[in-house]
Amino acid sequence: MKMAPHLYPALRYLYQRSINITSPTTTIDYIGSQWINPSDIFSILLLLGPEIVQHAVAQLAGHCVTPVAFSFGWVAYSAKALLAVFGDGLLMPEVGVSNVTVIGVESGHIRITGSWVLGKLLSFLNDTVDEDMSIEQSHIPPDASSSERKIKDTEHGRPWEALRISVFETIDDPKYTHGVPIRDAVWYSGYAVIILQLIIAVIPIILHREWGTLFITVYGNTLALLEGSLTQWKEEKWPCPRSGGSSVILTQGNGTRHACLILGAKGVGLDLEILAVGTRRVSPSLLTRLGVAILTVNWIILLITAAGLQLNTWYLFGIGVIGSIQNLVAAGLSRSPSALGVHIRDTQRPIRGPSVKQVLKEAEELYPGVGVQMAQIFYPGSMRVQESEFPFWREAQDRLLGPNKWGTRIDRLPPPVAGVSHGAADEIMGPGSSRPQK
Repeated sequence: MKMAPHLYPALRYLYQRSINITSPTTTIDYIGSQWINPSDIFSILLLLGPEIVQHAVAQLAGHCVTPVAFSFGWVAYSAKALLAVFGDGLLMPEVGVSNVTVIGVESGHIRITGSWVLGKLLSFLNDTVDEDMSIEQSHIPPDASSSERKIKDTEHGRPWEALRISVFETIDDPKYTHGVPIRDAVWYSGYAVIILQLIIAVIPIILHREWGTLFITVYGNTLALLEGSLTQWKEEKWPCPRSGGSSVILTQGNGTRHACLILGAKGVGLDLEILAVGTRRVSPSLLTRLGVAILTVNWIILLITAAGLQLNTWYLFGIGVIGSIQNLVAAGLSRSPSALGVHIRDTQRPIRGPSVKQVLKEAEELYPGVGVQMAQIFYPGSMRVQESEFPFWREAQDRLLGPNKWGTRIDRLPPPVAGVSHGAADEIMGPGSSRPQK
């Protein structure tokens, strides 16, 4: 097929004409100059993606220095952090997992937590279990036909699980400091990316005698390290005692197929029940607020400076892309519980089965209080059992509702004893209490 004759002059013009990037006068000049040195778009990209930066810092915070590389989004995040410290006072992001429920095995308290650490912990553990469950057989309902059951018998893989309770124990080892995360590959990747960014920033100096790229890279990474290393991050991340706590259950409640039982240890580990409440958060100090304000001003200065860089800006663009990839990996990659400062060890003895009732009963047998507490969550309308199981669950209910080391429930007080003296009544009611007159 021949090309239309009137297109030849236009194509010949575009082919023969050189692009003038120093003094652009036509559309193609402006487009060409922008693709050769995209300075304006880089300054705009610095304002995108503050949430990724916030989650990356939240993941890696916990040591003196938080290695989150300079990237797109830091300028916008600095403004968000300034608003936070002068507003609600929270640098940590909101929990990213819905309906994270924390059940105290001994206390019986059930809380929907807003703790980012506990939400991430449950998310990481769920990812591991989901991967393990991906090779299981398909679920066959109890009322399935015989032909459907025959098909299931020919399937390969692990039997289908209605519920799995993973059991963890607190690590009692001097090498692990509870509330201080381990340094893993994701943590060290921040330093590796910063070094790579500096190497790229040196190339324009060697090739073109242009030092602006290195200046912005060093300036940006310095600000990123300072802002990510504020002590407020650690205070918000683990607002709880670190001298141990009671056993707790983490789950997303009815409809989910996984729950985590974390066995408490006296004197060791984080108090996860208090962490779930989040009432011990410390408001930002005046020094923290002043520091965030100064950093925000410096980020604005960096933004203006970056917008003025007109030569060799592709290097700076590449540096920003590499930093953003590191931020994205740090923010979203599943890691071990110890990377969150929660040092627990999988006992490798999960409780699982094809029936939720069966799993809860086994959990109650192995860990008294666990099954009956979870029954309230997984069966909001009350769990129904056969008559043969009455003695077992009656005993479990008695343990749940009966007296324990904290005393007797006020809705389970014994009836008053006839003939109690006024002195005994005063002791019960307290001094100064008034009695109704006859």
